[in-house]
Amino acid sequence: MSDKVFLDIVNMSITGSFAILIIMLARLLLKKAPKVFSYALWFVAFFRLLVPVSFESVLSILPFNTTPLSTDMLYIETPYVETGIKAIDSVINPVVATEVFDSTANVYQIFTFWGKIIWFIGVCAFCLYSIRSYSKLKKKLQSAVLLRDNIYISQVVGTPFALGLRNPKIYLPSNLADAQEYVIAHEQTHLARRDNLAKILGYVVLILHWFNPLVWLAFKLFVTDMEMSCDESVIRNSKEDIRKEYSRSLLELSIEKSTLGIPMAFAEGNPKERIKNVMKSNTKKIIGFAGLGAVILIVVIAICLIPNRPQYATAKQTITEINAIATPSATHAEIKTADGNKTITDSAYFNELLTFVEGIEINTKEVKRGSWIDSEENNKITFYRADNSMDSIISFTSDYSKIWIETSATISFTYSVKDPAEVQKGLAAFLGNNS
Repeated sequence: MSDKVFLDIVNMSITGSFAILIIMLARLLLKKAPKVFSYALWFVAFFRLLVPVSFESVLSILPFNTTPLSTDMLYIETPYVETGIKAIDSVINPVVATEVFDSTANVYQIFTFWGKIIWFIGVCAFCLYSIRSYSKLKKKLQSAVLLRDNIYISQVVGTPFALGLRNPKIYLPSNLADAQEYVIAHEQTHLARRDNLAKILGYVVLILHWFNPLVWLAFKLFVTDMEMSCDESVIRNSKEDIRKEYSRSLLELSIEKSTLGIPMAFAEGNPKERIKNVMKSNTKKIIGFAGLGAVILIVVIAICLIPNRPQYATAKQTITEINAIATPSATHAEIKTADGNKTITDSAYFNELLTFVEGIEINTKEVKRGSWIDSEENNKITFYRADNSMDSIISFTSDYSKIWIETSATISFTYSVKDPAEVQKGLAAFLGNNS
């Protein structure tokens, strides 16, 4: 197994944990709303826990770099972690670069090597447990008797559940009596909503992130919201008010112990919470400002959690496709902008300008290959050698929002500038114009 797969899992677990905490807070705001809304929120967390890539947006509320652990750090002399939070980086980085027991390996390399082995063993153990449990359950269900359609009665199960993907079947205990029709309606609702697929998706997340206690809590809350939203759907779609009878059915089922050993089956749980939720459920459709407010909250959370925060670094750190912004042979520079022109020959002032340019914060993801075509004349800083030959040109768009570098031999990608106004202000200061 590659180091990248393991580090991607850890990175996703970090960002996914933040998403889980936000969703748990949102559930408090949605406490009185139908559970279908809080149920839907968990798919945002699943995205962060399953998809290693995303687009960038300034609306993202992720407070840190989404890839703090990189495979590149395994091959450099002094590895470091980039969370994007300086206080955390300053504590972690002295540790990860430390050599262990005077060996050539550092903490970062040892963590990656042993971490991927332990993680892989855990994943294999969960998969083997699930396969074994599924096989045992299927064997037990061979004696089940067909009731009608895809519904079966079994003597060996103590709780109802739906099982299967392509042609799912509903299995009922033999002692349901009056509760049978309510239970069937519940399980049919699960299948109509494709909850069987959603639960498997949640279980895949749990297997991949088995080491993260927040993911275990999220899975438990996800299943709770799924079951409660299913209860509410059955209540709403019933022609009569069946809340009392339905609650009595849940109470009867809670007496029986589940014999299921596989999470992909729908073993019912949390009877006390579910009964309380059923009794307070609205028998009418989900309408009005409360429902609209819940939808808006879900959309806002998705917009803020799904995209990555734009990643910024200095121009010196980011523009690595050329050797340097200016070579050591550069001795003077010319600034040419809409605010004016100036040639800088003083060595101290020149070094100050070079430091300023190298420290400009830009997005680490390039905008395009090559220079940016602007309808207006670009702002430029041209670095010269002692013989007045051109060393390199730093170009900005007219609004300072883009930057790229040219030499006689090559041209860099174009990058977005984090704070164009700050760059314009800085160059104006070099021109002797502080306006």
